[in-house]
Amino acid sequence: MVGFVSFIIVFGLLIFVHELGHFMAAKLFGVRVEEFGFGYPPRLLKLGQWRETEITLNALPLGGFVRMWETDTSVPESLANKPRGVRALVYTAGSLMNIALAAVLFSVTFMAGTLVPTEGPGAGIYYVSPNSPADEAGLRPGDTILRINAEEIADAQEAVGIIRSNLGQPIEITVRRGDRPLPPITLTPRADPPPEEGAVGVALDLPLVRQSFPVWRAVPMGLRATVNSVLGIFYGIRAAIRGQVPLEVSGPIGIYQTTAEVAKTGWERLMEFTGFLSVNLFLVNLLPLPALDGGRLIFILLEWVRRGKRVPPEKEGLVHALGMVALLAVMAFVTYLDFQRYFR
Repeated sequence: MVGFVSFIIVFGLLIFVHELGHFMAAKLFGVRVEEFGFGYPPRLLKLGQWRETEITLNALPLGGFVRMWETDTSVPESLANKPRGVRALVYTAGSLMNIALAAVLFSVTFMAGTLVPTEGPGAGIYYVSPNSPADEAGLRPGDTILRINAEEIADAQEAVGIIRSNLGQPIEITVRRGDRPLPPITLTPRADPPPEEGAVGVALDLPLVRQSFPVWRAVPMGLRATVNSVLGIFYGIRAAIRGQVPLEVSGPIGIYQTTAEVAKTGWERLMEFTGFLSVNLFLVNLLPLPALDGGRLIFILLEWVRRGKRVPPEKEGLVHALGMVALLAVMAFVTYLDFQRYFR
């Protein structure tokens, strides 16, 4: 239940902030907005109305939209009658709001307290594989292993050695979570684990401690974390294109599963993860694909290259409609792959 509620809050926040950016930019420049929708049609119900804008909940929980007067040049309040710079700003405002949200969330995380590697005894847990012995025993990312079978742990290498010497036998692990040690946790290392998971299903490195930062340090650190997230995603995609790493794409099921796992580790980690998702949404929406904000920017760029000669609105609308169909088909396929991955 906690995972489901966390997913609704995270996904709803990301969509709301993105569409709010489009809405605010449109209203700022006098564009009439008819509908602010959560999800894609068909419509389920009308949540309310603000001036001329209906607020709706729709059936397909894959995103959201702001329906504005966009292509009719005969209407003064249409976006089509605005200068290129205004149209570009309205289309990019959603992504800009997402990158701003990421910076805010990262900054708040640093102020509230985040886990940082440190020198000292112990082995920090940086990742826990779903359904592994560590996961089933209740170990979480951010825990630091202090003892195994009452033996003090100096570093990650020693922890791995003791675990490997006890394959198939129950062991007692004492961890520090936050600022306090927990009672010993019993689990059994697997003799034949799945590839890349290890005997207990954890990734170990330097011990972790929680550290908080004042606002004047947290904000610059949050901005750096945002930039690093953008660069990390870019380099990851580049490596996947080059065949250096596998390309992994998650749909709603995959995002839900990951959100539920992160929610178990505390609200700070969930906030940090939400910031990372917001960076992803920022980049995805700026891809130069029809139906996405980046695809609409391509038509504005094309208009500029052609010295003001615009593609007829009905033709541009057809391209975006076909792009939306293709996008929904891709989402359906990714959802199918997620289903196979997590439930088969």
